[in-house]
Formats: sequence, structure tokens, C-alpha cells
Amino acid sequence: MKLKYEVYLPKSKEQLEDFLHRISKKNPVKHYIVRIFPEYIENEEFVKVLEHYQSQIKQFKKNKSLVFWITEDEENLPEFISIAPTEEEALDIIDFEEIERDLLSEI
Repeated sequence: MKLKYEVYLPKSKEQLEDFLHRISKKNPVKHYIVRIFPEYIENEEFVKVLEHYQSQIKQFKKNKSLVFWITEDEENLPEFISIAPTEEEALDIIDFEEIERDLLSEI
């Protein structure tokens, strides 16, 4: 059975930027959980990257889920991203967002 999601672990701001750039260039076929470790990407850098890629993230989320798994300092993060403190909760968000997209497509 194919997983419906993939966990991505960027180890630098540049890797995160590259990932967001790559996923914005194709039609998404799976969901992503992006695990952010504060020792690799500081909160301030993370927020700047998110703000820069805001339109690409919103476009991606029209078809698939993009959840950021963050265990520390969730304050001051943009509202347009989905955040979860655990992988299990990230999977719950993916399920809820799939249901929401299905309901919206029926309208």
C-alpha cells in the first residue's frame, strides 16, 4: 500500500526553500508533513521562508495537505499554515483537510 503522505526533514533554511519551490512546480499527488527542528531552522528564518512562499503554499493546499510538525515555539507563526505538535496530530489534520476539500467540491 502506498503512503498517502511523506515526511520531509529539512536541515537548513535553504533545504526548506528548495522543497517549497519544488512542490509548487507540480500537481501534488501526496500530502507532506514537514518536520521542523529548531536546531536546524530558527523560528525567525522559518517565518520569513513561509511568508515568501505564502502563495505557493496556499495553492498547494487546494489539492493536498502541507502540515508543519513543530514541537517548540508555535507563537507568531502565520495562520495560513497547518501546524501539529506530533506526527499523529499531523495525520489527523491531513484527514480533516481531505474531508473539507471533499465537502467543498460537492458544493
